[in-house]
Amino acid sequence: MSAKPVLNVALVGYSFMGRAHSNAYQQVNRFFADCPFEVRRKVLIGRSQGPLEEVAKTWGWEETATDLNLILGRDDIHLVDISTPNDSHHDLAISALKAGKHVLCEKPLALNTEQALEMFKVAQKAKTSDGKPVRNGVWHNYRRAPAASTAAGLIRDGKLGEIRHVRAVYLQDWLTDPSCPATWRMTAKTCGSGAHGDLNAHLIDMTRFLTGLEFDQVAAMQETFTKKRPAAGQKGKSITVDVDDALLFLARLSNGALASFEATRVAAGRKNYNRIEINGTRGSLVWNFERMNELEYFSFDDEPRTQGFRTIMCMNGAAHPYAGNYWPDGHIIGYEHTFTNHLYDFLVALKSGKPFRPDFADGVANQEVIDASLASAKSGAFVTVPHSQKFAKAVEPLRVQAKSAGIAG
Repeated sequence: MSAKPVLNVALVGYSFMGRAHSNAYQQVNRFFADCPFEVRRKVLIGRSQGPLEEVAKTWGWEETATDLNLILGRDDIHLVDISTPNDSHHDLAISALKAGKHVLCEKPLALNTEQALEMFKVAQKAKTSDGKPVRNGVWHNYRRAPAASTAAGLIRDGKLGEIRHVRAVYLQDWLTDPSCPATWRMTAKTCGSGAHGDLNAHLIDMTRFLTGLEFDQVAAMQETFTKKRPAAGQKGKSITVDVDDALLFLARLSNGALASFEATRVAAGRKNYNRIEINGTRGSLVWNFERMNELEYFSFDDEPRTQGFRTIMCMNGAAHPYAGNYWPDGHIIGYEHTFTNHLYDFLVALKSGKPFRPDFADGVANQEVIDASLASAKSGAFVTVPHSQKFAKAVEPLRVQAKSAGIAG
């Protein structure tokens, strides 16, 4: 019998993200020997019983269900993980929080800032059955790539000096073909926005994580290049696309730094090109997800004879976060490992009581930038990101605690 306390998980959703999360629950105890819980895949929840059973069998879930509400009353469910389309995040999360369950939720946190704020407020008050605070987190898994976490540490240690510029792009091409059928990602009712909420949400979070800065002002433009797409499974029918295929925006950050962001799903040849460059007064760095284990780094502190961008392979277990839990130095890890790393950090925070980032407060901050950019694209003017004073006041003690614990973002 395991000496570790058991943590039973209910996962809502079993498609792309459901598979990624399932793998993390399957692997976290295998790669992190000091994981403070024995994690059990207890219940997989979805709408269609047939596919649900297939996925549960593949990924080792003990039970299946088609209604989360029937699961929330169970004392043996400790964590609810939401990996469904964006329009369901709000209701599912609030139900789970009010039932006293810890909650992990896919990004973006909600359809809009109003929903995200309500989720944050409910989370602040929620208690488990034994009176302890309910914990929450958002699955911005790219933070947990060893190279990305190393980059955050370098910036936090002052290696780049004062941040002056951020330039970030997230390019995909899967909607280049106008005959590509419409999915839930192409209607505002279910996704909120298109490439912006899907891809720029990652860039916004990564900027906040790496730099520790907030967004003050944004100016955006967007375009929907294919206005109608075939309705999936409905021959001869089409759906009007009412979200962006591409959205670009400029931003001024809280220290005066200038930033640019581009998200598109119609960049031919680009599959998942997620790249961010940060320039400071002492140096620069670049992280590109398609070379996720590498970090490009430049420093004015190097002597002139050897100054230039160097490539650091961030798979030294003694020097880079998470790397030592997998393979010998230099043996790279992949996309799926970022979810395992993310889950491990959440479980450690859950056991210790220390802060976990990104949390629902980060989800709100992200959503504020998303919504301000959409408003700017509509008006054609600069828009001030409306950070709620009441929200900021509630979050500040958490941020101070996180900073003292060495948690960036």
